[in-house]
Amino acid sequence: MQRRPFVRIAGLSALTGFLGLPRRAEAYATSEPSTDAIASETPAGAWSFIVLPDTQCYSESHPDVFMAQTEWIARQRQARNIQFVLHLGDITNNNVHPEWINARRAMDVLKEAGIPHLLVPGNHDLGPWGNGGERTSFFSDYFIQRNCRVHGESENAFITVAVGEAKFLILGLEFGPRDVVVDWANQVMAKHPDHHAILITHAYMYSDSTRYDWAANGSKQTWNPNNYGIGTVAVQRVNGVNDGEALWQKLVSRHRQFIFTFNGHVLNDGIGHLESKGINGNAVHQMLVNYQCGVTPDRKKGGGGFLRLVEVQPDGRTVNISDYSPYYDQWLTDADRKFTLTLDRDLNRLLTP
Repeated sequence: MQRRPFVRIAGLSALTGFLGLPRRAEAYATSEPSTDAIASETPAGAWSFIVLPDTQCYSESHPDVFMAQTEWIARQRQARNIQFVLHLGDITNNNVHPEWINARRAMDVLKEAGIPHLLVPGNHDLGPWGNGGERTSFFSDYFIQRNCRVHGESENAFITVAVGEAKFLILGLEFGPRDVVVDWANQVMAKHPDHHAILITHAYMYSDSTRYDWAANGSKQTWNPNNYGIGTVAVQRVNGVNDGEALWQKLVSRHRQFIFTFNGHVLNDGIGHLESKGINGNAVHQMLVNYQCGVTPDRKKGGGGFLRLVEVQPDGRTVNISDYSPYYDQWLTDADRKFTLTLDRDLNRLLTP
């Protein structure tokens, strides 16, 4: 993984003031939760995790919205029993320092609150001005993650989280993962047979609720990773580019631990859901969640700060999905943005190998 020249965060502290970034006390002044947003509806024994879709437009133009998201998560941690947070990539829009600074400041709220979290890079986090043409990035200069594939390169990493007696493996992979990355991911899975597993990567499902499939659909599914420089330039393409269907065949379907995949990236309505059976008979719920600028309808302020709340109920099998904006203090009620899943396993118990 190639990296951009390192710039120390401390050396940029003066620049943050010059850029006019909001102080935290100001960042969520318009987003205090209403009574609907507090945890009075969260039953005893339930727990949750948060999915943060593409924040690129917030990092570029609306850092107060990004800050409103993470501040709300920190405030709601105990009330909603939030166990971890997953960022789906396109952290920035142009892979430039001012945007990485904004993103780092917002995500530091979770770090200071002690909430486990994992991020993956999107196409806008790669290459000159975020063009996705090569794998150079400032990602690892601003975010140091544990359990990386290569020491010092955070683009491919995993975390493990214990929730009661259950164990979770969250695996984060780069945009259009290279073949060597998929091989590494399979090795990681083999070492965690008793963990429920979640995959996050920037491009996996399309907005028609099918997986990205370059071999079958080519450019008919817009924004496939194979259609960026990492897949069209020979020196990049030689390393392989794996889209959703390739990841399903080579990785996800092979391991009974997988229960969820999440990705962002796709515009149109920015939403998709597919349930598929792995080769071991386990059901995997694959979800596209994206609210960035450019998604229909336009929710203003770079996407309106909507995030996904995934709430596991006390029985461990019932999971409530809902999408909420801390910035607007608004819950969405559309059937594809507020729904309930019934799983084929108990997420409150250790997975039996």
